[in-house]
Amino acid sequence: MKKALTITLSIVVIASVLTSTLRWNAQRRDAMVIETHLLPAPSAKLLNPELAQRIVALNKRAIEGPERIDSLAMLSRVYHANGYLNHAWQTYRILIEIDEENPKWPHNLATTVSGFGQLSDALALYRKAIELDREYIPSRIHLGDTYLKLNRYDEAKVIYQSILDNESANPYALFGQARVSLAQNDTIRAKHLLESARHSNNRIGGDLLADIYERLGETSKARALLHEVTWSSHVDISDPWVDDIVSDCYDSFEVAMAAGKAGRAGDTARAIQLMNKALALDPLDHYAHDHLAKLYLIQGNLNQAKKSYANCTKILPTYDQGWAGLISIEIKAGDHVKASEIIEQALVNCPNSLVINNYKGDALTNENRPQEAIPFFETTIRNFPQNAVGYNYLARAYIQTGQNGKALEQLQKALNAEPSNPLTLKLITIFYILAGEQVQAESHLQKAILSPRISEEVIRNLQTMFNEEFE
Repeated sequence: MKKALTITLSIVVIASVLTSTLRWNAQRRDAMVIETHLLPAPSAKLLNPELAQRIVALNKRAIEGPERIDSLAMLSRVYHANGYLNHAWQTYRILIEIDEENPKWPHNLATTVSGFGQLSDALALYRKAIELDREYIPSRIHLGDTYLKLNRYDEAKVIYQSILDNESANPYALFGQARVSLAQNDTIRAKHLLESARHSNNRIGGDLLADIYERLGETSKARALLHEVTWSSHVDISDPWVDDIVSDCYDSFEVAMAAGKAGRAGDTARAIQLMNKALALDPLDHYAHDHLAKLYLIQGNLNQAKKSYANCTKILPTYDQGWAGLISIEIKAGDHVKASEIIEQALVNCPNSLVINNYKGDALTNENRPQEAIPFFETTIRNFPQNAVGYNYLARAYIQTGQNGKALEQLQKALNAEPSNPLTLKLITIFYILAGEQVQAESHLQKAILSPRISEEVIRNLQTMFNEEFE
């Protein structure tokens, strides 16, 4: 019995020694791989001081240990987040070698090389990531998208369908299948797929579906959709493995771009968080303040929106969008006195601004002072002759002063500037209806009906006016 116990203990000791030896050998191998292949840190001269310190510390820990892999993983994030893509590239390659069961590394490297146009390499890396984790859907969507970019439509279709077999309503896979169908000239199938995608996520595929409706002669559907959609068809899938990397970015522009992506995806809270981070890095970025204000408006936080717009006007008084945002908030709140005060301040700083001159002219027109409004609309037209808005406002002022001939002249100029401008088509159609000129009224009404930019309600009202006048 004692002998058996002795043998058992000996086996345990030997196993423990072997395990320790193997672990030591693995650690030694990892250290050699890192020390041999890790690129030297970039020059600290042009770096954010905090970023420079982090890179130096992470490099040292990655080489010297003891937590080499964790330090290298964080270093890859820092490099990737701050645009040192060659360094990130090499760091990911090392991680793939020494932490070979972790799917994040081939996935993240795939997104990096894909950005350089190396799509074939990206394919292999995405496939490797999927082998390691089939449940992470973004890798599979990106793989399908990469096949699509390479015009390998059948392979893209297989990938998207593999997702839909388990998640039949996945909007990104449906959108991918729709794009494959369009590439293969199957418009009807693409339409059904896009409709399904939008049923799951109405931010996806809108303007592309509207284009298909218009192509198929379904103008009323196209019109309704274009009035609902305010963003591009393509919305990148949320990809936490990559998206979260921006948390370690010290470039305000890149952080602001990430905020924009979050906003387009409908994650307003995340977008606001990132935009505030961008402003912490660069408090004088007036564009970031402007975008932050718009995000607060989406969130319904008017006080914060006002503060952000006010910051725009303080940082760069000649930036008219800050003033325009403040004016718009006061007008919507019904405080026209306050709006007028801001308009006057804005005109001092932005005397040639299209939006500010139009606000001033419109305010005067609403006060039944159209003659005083005319010079402001003329300023808009003089500075922006290719924009229909100024002509439309000026036409309205002329109508109020009884100068119908001049009003018609401005509407015609507006159509020359923007032939499909919806407000111009509406106004000139009404003008000819009220003037009793049936041929011209019918001609412009038909143009309005064929335009997807004019809402169904406006079309119905114009049709009713026409019928009442001429039938």
